[in-house]
Amino acid sequence: MKSSMQFISTLFFLFLLVGPGVMKMVEGQPQMCEAESINFTGYCVKWRTCKRVCMSEGFPDGKCKGDLFSRKCMCRKPCAM
Repeated sequence: MKSSMQFISTLFFLFLLVGPGVMKMVEGQPQMCEAESINFTGYCVKWRTCKRVCMSEGFPDGKCKGDLFSRKCMCRKPCAM
């Protein structure tokens, strides 16, 4: 029983590490990390709206990112090394 609880805990921890909200480094800018906005809803068209939502989430910057069919608001901040 104890080993199965440890296994479940480990899986949960790994899911948190590789889940959709994990920060990742932005290509070409090794000091910036980004994560998908939690509060932005809908199709991201206006970068100003995205940036405003990201700022309310504690990020200094935000921009729309993705292809024609799935543009999402991505929040950006300097990575903590």
